[in-house]
Amino acid sequence: MKINNHKLPEHALGGQRQLTSFHFGQPGVGEKIYLQAGLHADERPGMLVLHYLKRLLSQAERRGEIQSEIIIVPIANPVGMAQVLLHSGIGRFDLVSGRNFNRDFPDLAQAAQQRLEPSTLSEAPPTRQKIRRAMVEALQALPARSEVDALRQHLLMLACDADLVLDLHCDDNAILHLYADPAWQSAVEILARFLHIDTVLLSQDSGGGSFDEACGLPWHRLAAHYPQLTPACMAVTVELRGQQDVNHALASADAEAIYQYLQYRRAISGPPAQIPTREVMMLPFAAGEIVNAPASGLLVPLRQPGDWVAKDEAVAEIIDPITDTVQAVRAKAGGIIYASRRAPFVTLGAEIMKIAGKTPYAGGGGLAS
Repeated sequence: MKINNHKLPEHALGGQRQLTSFHFGQPGVGEKIYLQAGLHADERPGMLVLHYLKRLLSQAERRGEIQSEIIIVPIANPVGMAQVLLHSGIGRFDLVSGRNFNRDFPDLAQAAQQRLEPSTLSEAPPTRQKIRRAMVEALQALPARSEVDALRQHLLMLACDADLVLDLHCDDNAILHLYADPAWQSAVEILARFLHIDTVLLSQDSGGGSFDEACGLPWHRLAAHYPQLTPACMAVTVELRGQQDVNHALASADAEAIYQYLQYRRAISGPPAQIPTREVMMLPFAAGEIVNAPASGLLVPLRQPGDWVAKDEAVAEIIDPITDTVQAVRAKAGGIIYASRRAPFVTLGAEIMKIAGKTPYAGGGGLAS
């Protein structure tokens, strides 16, 4: 295992941070596989999962079984990790800019296109290797206007030329689920089976420039110039249940599941793992809804993550103990509740639940991590 420390520009005097990555295998041998956790720094389950996965990969490395380049970044956001108020982490949003840490990643399609020879537009499409090299060169040339911009560039430089990207997140209170590009639906179903995931939300471009889409979407955008080009990076956001689901049993089991999937991909030698038998629901991102609080008060959930609910069904109640008003909160379209709020008090407009249905509707979507 090789350990690299990537220095970030100093945001304020005397406070330089670094991003640490762990490398297994040899560059250029087999596939390139990238895994990270903690881009939202207050989402900790994935960090413990990668702690266990590093152990498994180290053991495999000592046995000479690593057949691909595998990069692990267990804490992808040292900036957010340092944002603590009253002993509670505030790791989803950058307190300097107010922006979501999982947004605003640069558009590598546009950047790479400028570096590809114009003559190739009318010829055979450039090779994957040439496109990946153009992406990396474009990232290297970007100015670092802030510590967070530099962090985004470092993360993409590690991941943009990978064949597989797994970005580990979690929600407040949730079932296992993942977000993926529909172009990879068949391959993603296999991944979901290995990870014991029953619910997959499919979207190619949810907007906002999230990390996974910054890795996978450029191939679709470049295909507009090179019609013969096929996607070359399966980038997936894996939601590992809820924020409080940090324990040895879950993390070690999740790490083992990822390890078996890497064996299935032949990134690790040995008997290929068998694809688990499991029914996986592929739900369109545009069929999802966020249920918001219509009033302030005490939140009493009537349904939980994993429950299926019908259109207009009451999924929670909000109670005002001053006026004794009880207001039902209803699902607009219905579907499976895959994430919900844990806090028992809400203010007007607060997010209460996330529901994914089977049929897209006007206004659906907007749920990505």
